[in-house]
This record gives sequence, C-alpha cells and structure tokens, in this order.
Amino acid sequence: MFYFGEIAALTVCWLFYCEIYWIIERRVLRACSRQYINKRCKKFTDRLFFTPVSGKARLGIRYYINRLLVYVLTCFTAFHLLLGWNESLEGIIRALTTLLIISMGAVAVSKSSSATEYICANNNILSKRNIFLFKILSVVSELILIAVYLYFAWAYIG
Repeated sequence: MFYFGEIAALTVCWLFYCEIYWIIERRVLRACSRQYINKRCKKFTDRLFFTPVSGKARLGIRYYINRLLVYVLTCFTAFHLLLGWNESLEGIIRALTTLLIISMGAVAVSKSSSATEYICANNNILSKRNIFLFKILSVVSELILIAVYLYFAWAYIG
C-alpha cells in the first residue's frame, strides 16, 4: 500500500512541476515570439529547459530551478521505482516525498491563480465571476492534494 501511495504522490509532484514549467513557459512566451522559440529550441532538452532563449527571456534563477526540479524528480522517481518496496527505506522516502510535495505545492498554490487566468483567457472565458470561481477551485484543489498526501502518509500509513 505504501509503495503505490508514494507513486501517486510522485505523480502529484510531477503535476506540480507541470504548473511550475507553465510559469516559465509563459515568461518565455512574453519575451519571445513563438517563431523565435521554434527556431532556437529544436531538441527536447531545449524545449524543456529553454536554454537557447533563457537569456532573452531573462529567466535567471528560474532556469536553474527548472533544471534542478527535473533532475531531482527524475532521480527520486527512479529511486522509488527501484527501491521503494524496501521497508527500511520507507522513512526516507516518506520524508523526501513530503519535502517535495510541500515545496512544489507551495509554489503551485501561489501561482495557480495567474495560471487559471491564463487558461481562462485562452479558452475565451471572460466572465469575472467564472474566472474567480476557477481560481478558487484551483487553489482549493491543490491544497486538498497536499493535505490528503500528508494525512495518508503520516497518519494512515505510519
């Protein structure tokens, strides 16, 4: 049960990473045109990290945070898939996953309202009431994800 619960928690971490990636992508799109990005970023790693356009987009520390998050999540996912079944490592895995969920979730919650505005604008949702409701729903759903993980990891499975 613990193994599958932690895989679900890693999935949530990857979803939080997607929201952080979208923050960086929106910043790049504000600074560079889509054609400029397509011309410069041809490889998958260029698309993931925006290396060729990071100077023009003024990503700064966001560039390094993006790289760090991808490497940490990839290594931790591989570690968990290979050794997560080992009962002696449950405490370490639980602590590291909790740290990832809380740190990435805090950023995702704080930026979710601007992401919701962006999504609503792209889908032609113009009602301020609907946008406000989507913002609240987004923040609450991310807080619930964090709280559910903390409850199940530390109270239920502990």
